[in-house]
Amino acid sequence: MLAEVLRRAGDMAGAEREIQTALTLLAAASPLDYPGVLATLAALRLAQGDAASALAAAEEARSCSEAMAGACGMFRGAFMRLVHAEALRASGARGAARTAIAEARERLLSIAHKIPDPACRERFLANVPENIRTFELAREWLDEPVATPLG
Repeated sequence: MLAEVLRRAGDMAGAEREIQTALTLLAAASPLDYPGVLATLAALRLAQGDAASALAAAEEARSCSEAMAGACGMFRGAFMRLVHAEALRASGARGAARTAIAEARERLLSIAHKIPDPACRERFLANVPENIRTFELAREWLDEPVATPLG
């Protein structure tokens, strides 16, 4: 999480240092958190303009998560799916990026439909940065009309 905070604050060197530490510590000790760390690495590589490395990290994150039946610790699954779509797009795989963002959007909507309290559901959809970005990219990238969340 510290790596993600540093990345969002623009401290790329600090984020890099924390990611490398986390990758070393979590690979065996906490595999559930490993995909989220890889997603942060992918986001860092995108910010550094290295689309190929970003895609490699994002693909590894997806593969690790899928090997654990789609699990990803610390609520990082939405972030992982978003970064994967962004890495695909940055790598020139526009069709795959559209498919990935559509799947990410559908996953968020599926989760939202399970939240019984309307206010909590709205906060989930409108106040979580990766969820907001997923819906924004879905509107931009998809050639279909995109309904408003839960609309």
